[in-house]
Amino acid sequence: MLSIRIDKFEFEDPGSEESLEIDVSRRFKFPHQDVGAFVEAAIGVQAASTLPEPSHFYRYSGRHQASEYIKRFAHIDIPLHADWPTYILSTLDQIHLVICSPEQFIRYQWSTSA
Repeated sequence: MLSIRIDKFEFEDPGSEESLEIDVSRRFKFPHQDVGAFVEAAIGVQAASTLPEPSHFYRYSGRHQASEYIKRFAHIDIPLHADWPTYILSTLDQIHLVICSPEQFIRYQWSTSA
């Protein structure tokens, strides 16, 4: 699994206090053969056991920012019209997604303390 951590100094305005975590793993028999195994490794057992129903990436209202940041920091292009299963784990102060592309699993967690 590839893990990328971005602090506030990598964004246009460090005063926004943004942070970003991106985890990427190939979809393969080992080590993550399904989304549950990936989520368990990246976030934990509880998150894996309580995954919501997925939606399509193109239905997620924040897809523009997520797609832009994933391309900028992880060099992965996610088309805005992608129908890839996307699990939305967001809370009030963060955007947390698990995106299942045909080749890989992507965890995207953006937050700000501002």
